[in-house]
Amino acid sequence: MLKGLKEQYRQDAVYRALLQKEYEITSQLQHPMVVSAFSLEEVEGLGLCIVMEWVDGVTLKEWLAQGKHTKKQRRHVADMLLHALAYVHSRQTQHRDLKPSNIMLTHDGQHLKLIDFGLSDTESHAILKAPAGTEGYMAPDGPSDIYSLGCILRELHLGRLSCLVVGKCCSPLRRRYTDIPTIQRDLHRCWLWPRWLLLIAGIVMALASLYILNLSHTQDKLQTVNDSLKVFKDENNAMIHSGKEKTDSLQLQINQITDQRESEHATIQRRQDYINEAKRKIDKQMQAYGIQHMMDTVSCQRNITIPFLRITDELIGDTKDPELKEYIQEHYRKPWLRRMSELPFD
Repeated sequence: MLKGLKEQYRQDAVYRALLQKEYEITSQLQHPMVVSAFSLEEVEGLGLCIVMEWVDGVTLKEWLAQGKHTKKQRRHVADMLLHALAYVHSRQTQHRDLKPSNIMLTHDGQHLKLIDFGLSDTESHAILKAPAGTEGYMAPDGPSDIYSLGCILRELHLGRLSCLVVGKCCSPLRRRYTDIPTIQRDLHRCWLWPRWLLLIAGIVMALASLYILNLSHTQDKLQTVNDSLKVFKDENNAMIHSGKEKTDSLQLQINQITDQRESEHATIQRRQDYINEAKRKIDKQMQAYGIQHMMDTVSCQRNITIPFLRITDELIGDTKDPELKEYIQEHYRKPWLRRMSELPFD
């Protein structure tokens, strides 16, 4: 599939830059539930285009409009969406335009693809930092994937207990969820509660039946049921503990990536500060020689070229940093030679 610009925007530098940004972000996301971008090419008659994966299916909006989907199917779709969005956020990327029309489903509803990263953003890109999104799915306080996710989960009608999770997704910023794994955990707990209640109700009914039918074996039966309850409790605790470990591991990875990026930014800033300070020292040293004055007033005294070239050569030789060497060449040596070559004498 090709994604390009409308004809009136094909030569616009800003829109081409935005298309380039979308390709760079999408191509870095490699996940079964995220659409793949293969290349960015100039296509005859269409201009600059992203060559993308073709998804054979319908949008979530169209899928919901079909109706007649079971709660199990809708929960499966929600679970796939949560996994896709968790991956995108783990890559330090915000979709910023999450809505049913930007989510594709295969015709059987078993596979999901998150598409259209045209308004998405990462820390590594400097363009398009303004608010973005679609009315009805955009938070009042600005772009928020979690707020948009809550709106989509509401349309999926996942059950009464799930409304608690949806409400927190769409809450004001200070009470809103801050990460996808927590939403996944709470949703799964909401989905499992009815099963636990049914299981407990079944156990109670079984106990009552056993007590009525055979009083003599009540104690033995109760012990058996208690053992079953203990096993069920242990399995439930193990499942909750496993989910917490996965959440903690994912949070640790996110923190490590964040710390690494902050360290890289600090290193770049220190390097820039060092270069700027070194350039100021070079300029101060050159000013002490009166170089600029000599360049402005030089007439027939070409013999001062040799001392000046010696000064710049020595300064270049004493400087180890390639960027500073280039600075001396471009700001002093080359302008001097160009000035001397313009003099009308040999």
